[in-house]
Amino acid sequence: MYMILFGTLNYLRDFSRMNLLSTNNMAINGLLLFMMSLILSSCEMASDHPSDPVLARVGESALTLQQALKEIPDLLLVKDSLSAIEQFQTTWIQNQVIRKEAERIGLDRNADMTRRMERLREQLLRNAITDYVISQHSEELAVSREEAQNYYQSHKDNFILDEEYIRFRHLTTRTLGEAESARNDLLGSVSWSDVTQRYSVNPDRQFRESERFWPVTMAVSDIPIMNHYLANVIGIREISPIQVHGGLFHFVQLMESRPEGDHPDLEWLIEQITEWLRLEKTQRLVNSYIRNLYLQAEANNEIERLAIDEIEWQQESNRNTQ
Repeated sequence: MYMILFGTLNYLRDFSRMNLLSTNNMAINGLLLFMMSLILSSCEMASDHPSDPVLARVGESALTLQQALKEIPDLLLVKDSLSAIEQFQTTWIQNQVIRKEAERIGLDRNADMTRRMERLREQLLRNAITDYVISQHSEELAVSREEAQNYYQSHKDNFILDEEYIRFRHLTTRTLGEAESARNDLLGSVSWSDVTQRYSVNPDRQFRESERFWPVTMAVSDIPIMNHYLANVIGIREISPIQVHGGLFHFVQLMESRPEGDHPDLEWLIEQITEWLRLEKTQRLVNSYIRNLYLQAEANNEIERLAIDEIEWQQESNRNTQ
């Protein structure tokens, strides 16, 4: 057992060096302790392959570390690898216990269950074919900026703003003095970039968000008084009074406004249009592929189907015999 333990610890240490479990050293140390407790708790838990230790076993079924890592989302591993693996282990054990009981009482051999499993299998295979076709034609499915621009120009009348959109600046500082200094700097023609870097509690975010247009109803909607200034009070390039919210000091400056019914700029829509066109290409490609499969099977005399009039006759005959 101790040889298995040392092999497991060495494997996990190597694994952590590869940064595959987590970038958090505390999480890695926790995982090592977790694995030690699992192995020391029972000699039967040792794997036949020390490089891939067994996390749990129910009957003839076993869950290994590698299997768990393949199933657990990377985000959960990075956040807290120990908790993620422990939770997956618990869920896996529960699922195996349920599966064994379902098999014991014969649910897996139930005709309705068999049909449902077959339908699920067919759907999974259809999805797998779709993924395969997409992977084989990735270049064909790419959408250029020119394609997106042409689509926008051809369908521009379909893109209409359903409310006023505005571009604005929102500055948040820790003290009233900083807010007043920032406001005075803007009035004195100091650049917005310099002001955010000097005073903002989140300069990169507040500068980035000031570069795009927002529906007026969403503009600083978490601070109603700031939204009120933007929607109803201040004009273009005017700066609002300073207000306190959440222990911080805020003001806004309205920069541009686009009225309801106006056409949005292409830049607002370029990503969405690109994704629409990519999905449209994908649908056409997959439909064409499936159609060709059907025609090939038909040419090979692999398909038999009952004519619609014969189906109708059969239904009528069944009704008459009831």
